[in-house]
Amino acid sequence: MKRSFLALLALAALSFPSCKKTVIQEITQQMTDTSKTKMNSPTYNIIDYGAIADGKTDCGPVINKILSILPASGGTILIPEGDFYVNTTINVTKNFITITGLNSGERSNVDVSVGTLTNPGGGSKLILGTAAAAITVPTLPDVNGNKNRISGLQIQNLLISGGPTEHGIGIDVLQDNDRLLISNVVCVNLTTGIYTNASDALSISSCWISECTNSIYLANGIQNSISNCQLGAQPTGITVKLDNQQNMNITGNQIYPDGAVNLQANNSQYLNISSNNFQSYYVGMIELNNSDNNILSNNLFWMKLPSDTSRQLRGKTNIYGVLQVTGNNNRVSQSSIFCDWANPNGNAVTVRSIGGTGNVYDGLSISDSNSARVFYVSGSVSIFDSEPAAKVYVDGSSANVNIQY
Repeated sequence: MKRSFLALLALAALSFPSCKKTVIQEITQQMTDTSKTKMNSPTYNIIDYGAIADGKTDCGPVINKILSILPASGGTILIPEGDFYVNTTINVTKNFITITGLNSGERSNVDVSVGTLTNPGGGSKLILGTAAAAITVPTLPDVNGNKNRISGLQIQNLLISGGPTEHGIGIDVLQDNDRLLISNVVCVNLTTGIYTNASDALSISSCWISECTNSIYLANGIQNSISNCQLGAQPTGITVKLDNQQNMNITGNQIYPDGAVNLQANNSQYLNISSNNFQSYYVGMIELNNSDNNILSNNLFWMKLPSDTSRQLRGKTNIYGVLQVTGNNNRVSQSSIFCDWANPNGNAVTVRSIGGTGNVYDGLSISDSNSARVFYVSGSVSIFDSEPAAKVYVDGSSANVNIQY
């Protein structure tokens, strides 16, 4: 009986080969179509909805209209090449939105001088008008007593400019959010390039944010990263400012000089700051304020001599420190610090470690050999393979300072 059944089954398969093939093709096509539906969100070219790339017609209402018609599953807004003026802030209040250009064009105000273009030129560009920000995630009401989090926002391949005068914010994220991805974005002539609040798993990568008063300001976040970016603030600003950050990676970045502070971390913990190239004209290029359990490793720090040497101390004294650390259990290791002091014989401080316990400085190569206080320390500090005791000024009890050289 079993053999007969199998024989009949084989005969049926041989009798209907074309039917079998058709069924398989249909199933395969259905699977392909389903996959495409899951992978491909709708794309909306802003030109098709009335945006004009003339650098003077407000395109904010057009983009906001597209955002309003996107489904709950999200979608992609395409900004083609051209100068798109934004005098009405673009408001993102839905999940899984992608705002993408084709490319970010010429990145700097000095890279192009074409009279018909608003510098910098080329690429997909948003030019901020009088609005406070170009793109924002506004504060949203809670849902059923829970925070309304914005998920999966992506902003990429764009240039955001404040126009001829430095003002406004390029990307301003006020609402709790997760998996926000910002990549290949150029910001110039803005008060702040990127600001985010309450970000979880934020990634800022391959961006050029310079010629802004402040480049990046992140508040109240966890598990975020800044990687492979080129960043530079103006003399009165801070290039990277972190408030209440935890478990963050900052790696592979080039930090340009001229910002008053390259990196300032306030009340932040478990930061991994590694393999960056920091350049500054001023003392206080790195400030860890009331921050614990952070690692700075394999970085290069260079305080260059400014053209106006009186600016080097920023109105502070020469004991302020090029690197200043307050907090507990921080480690600065395997890094090089080069200092071009305006007064090379002034006993200036390169590393200042104030208060706290368990701070460690290990394997630092410091160029300033003239000063008798390369380190200025108080609290519980260990200094290994960096400077001899003669180069360490101890403010307080030397019993708390462990030096091995």
